[in-house]
Amino acid sequence: MTRSRVRTTVKARIKTEVLTARKQRRLEQITGRDTRTIHHFLKVIYHNEDHLISGKSGKKKVNKVKLDQLTLTTTKNTTHASRPKVRHDLKRRFPRSSHDELQECRDNATAIYHSQQALNSSPTKKTLPKKIPRTQSANKKRFVLTCTPSNSIARWWVGIRDSLDTKKNNTRNHEKLWLPLACSPYHEYKIHQGKIQALEVLYSPKKKEWWVHFILLHVPDKYSSSRPPAVLGIDLGINKRAVSALLTPKGTINQHEIRFWSDKTRKKLLKETEQKTSKLQKVLAKPSLSFGKRKQVVYQLKLLRKRQRTEHKLTDHTYVNKLVKYILSLGKRYDLHVVVGFPHNIRKSQYRGNQKPSTRKSVHKWNYRRVIELLKFKLSLNGWEEHRILAINESWTSSTCSRCGSYLTTRHNQPTFTCQTCGYNLNADLNGAKNIAKRLIKYVLQPKYTSIKDQLTGKYFPLSSFRVFPVLSQWLQTKQSHLLTPGAGVST
Repeated sequence: MTRSRVRTTVKARIKTEVLTARKQRRLEQITGRDTRTIHHFLKVIYHNEDHLISGKSGKKKVNKVKLDQLTLTTTKNTTHASRPKVRHDLKRRFPRSSHDELQECRDNATAIYHSQQALNSSPTKKTLPKKIPRTQSANKKRFVLTCTPSNSIARWWVGIRDSLDTKKNNTRNHEKLWLPLACSPYHEYKIHQGKIQALEVLYSPKKKEWWVHFILLHVPDKYSSSRPPAVLGIDLGINKRAVSALLTPKGTINQHEIRFWSDKTRKKLLKETEQKTSKLQKVLAKPSLSFGKRKQVVYQLKLLRKRQRTEHKLTDHTYVNKLVKYILSLGKRYDLHVVVGFPHNIRKSQYRGNQKPSTRKSVHKWNYRRVIELLKFKLSLNGWEEHRILAINESWTSSTCSRCGSYLTTRHNQPTFTCQTCGYNLNADLNGAKNIAKRLIKYVLQPKYTSIKDQLTGKYFPLSSFRVFPVLSQWLQTKQSHLLTPGAGVST
């Protein structure tokens, strides 16, 4: 059986600060020409839909052969029949583009058309970006990626095809536009880990930077294990980043595998940034502030907020890397399934006027979706299948007793949890992590539906994907017969 392949994208910034003015102008010319070509292909497709589109409604596809017959001419040297004249001659309209580049622009235009049809809309100048990247394939040697350790300007260089002066100089071979890349050890690891399939050159108008996106194809090792099954429940939080609890095959929580994940460095950095932001906001609120001073304060606030977003992303990556390392170590001992609580509609519960402004502010800054996405992505790179890392609805998991299943519980403050039925006392987040792990087992062994839904991606996984769970059935029947009722995490 063939192993599943994972397609990833690695982004590297182009060092435009060391590029000459000619190279920067040439880069803008190439991307601008590609954008105009893709726009023209889209016009031809929409004006000739009756002739080019085939298939039923919802599965319409563009016939690329017929599209070539309308837009691209051929000569006797090609494998196709001679086509000296076409209705929309793009070779004449864009004489500085090669035939291969025009075909790549055609592929990008058809992909945009298919995506717009899936959204039941048509692309306009407002919906399309100003610069549309052309996907350059690595199989046909459209670009070259080289490593020069002795070069003081950049270690990694990428050479893309530059055909703007080929016809003008009457040369057969195309030139290369060499671009220096700002690569770190992370980029080198990712590039060596997979096989480069294609690249795209993009411009970020907000950052005013040029980027190269490498599209990699990674074949991870197949996840297989003969070890005993276990479930790791993860309850995400704000003060504590997460709490994890491991449910063993005996139906008990492994006390040695309880983890409280926190990041004191992140709290300190964010607190300093928030203090600086509040000071600048107070200065900005003064009515006597001059126009020039107000402009400076607004610019400083913009830089601080940008720095805060960057700190959030970096700390999320660091924290998820530690969590992935811990999960992989558990995977060596158990046939592990990871369940993350998804706080569905939590921001809607923190509305304006609920007399909890500090809680509302913290909840709206909580990046729980990005953490779960990073966790799923990094585990997939290590060969984990999609159904082994799930995000399920965590409603009522923090207010239900994980020992007896009673709803008669009290929380005197945020971290403490007490059950009035059995007198069970423990940390509230740990109680939620235990209930999240038990909820997945409840869905599998006492099913009401035939599949389980991942709350993050919206995908449905059949119950046959969880064949290891019957080992835990004896524990469910004897000790934990009264568990949580299935919620929105299950679907038909």
